[in-house]
Amino acid sequence: MKAGWAYIFLIPWLAVFCVFYLYPLFYGIICSFTNSSLNKMEWIGLDNYKKLIGDYAFWTSLKSTLLYCLICIPLNVFLPLWVANTLHPHGRKMNIASKLLIYLPGVTCAAALVIGWKFVFASNTGLLTQILSRMGFEHISFLDKASTAIPIVSLMVVLCNMGTNLIIYCAAIDSLPETYFEAAEMDGASKRDQFWKITFPLLNATIVYVFITATIGALQIFVFPQLMTAGGPNYTTSTLLMLVYDKAFSNNQFGYASAIGVVLFLITAAVALIQFKVVSKDKIEY
Repeated sequence: MKAGWAYIFLIPWLAVFCVFYLYPLFYGIICSFTNSSLNKMEWIGLDNYKKLIGDYAFWTSLKSTLLYCLICIPLNVFLPLWVANTLHPHGRKMNIASKLLIYLPGVTCAAALVIGWKFVFASNTGLLTQILSRMGFEHISFLDKASTAIPIVSLMVVLCNMGTNLIIYCAAIDSLPETYFEAAEMDGASKRDQFWKITFPLLNATIVYVFITATIGALQIFVFPQLMTAGGPNYTTSTLLMLVYDKAFSNNQFGYASAIGVVLFLITAAVALIQFKVVSKDKIEY
């Protein structure tokens, strides 16, 4: 009887999930096999996927997405861990103030953050550009080339996501038994040894969770590169999610955009599956 009531209470959530998540997923997959626009839908089979093979924008955006992942994932996983471990020995007030300041960018309007960063890194009028020019350095266009724009946008993404991961790590570290560290300190273990021999192994499950969520988030970066560079120049700072938006709402190619979205979904699912397989081999219990 109790189980029946549980399913009844789940009905509203299941209805929302089916309408806003499950139905769009299957509709997008079907749409990827069509030539769809606002006023027509024509079945074309695998033509959209064949078109991807020779599409410069797709491969360039895929490369940029992987570059974002290469920078964002390690920083999103290990930088908050280092900060959380550094804050742990300090008092409650220090921890609360630090978490609040670090979490603040994550709840700030993305457009406001981009305005602030563009004030610093804009190609001609940016504060940093003008300072370097007056110091005699050659003019640097930070946001006009991928070699500098991708690291800047990646750093922005990391700083905005850092607060959430920091809170997760702090909660996990606070739950560790203090007796382990007291015994290690009595045996003469340094703080570094305590971290690598006690804290890091005991946080294995938490690190894996943050790693998986950071990977999925990095593969789906959209807002900051869209507002900072709009994918330019020539798609070199674009991501696959930005390309989906561009093809669908700028070029009215909903079928082709759906095909790119399906490829992104398959890449994300494959990466998550591999990560879960690795976790299961390590026999991590959640």
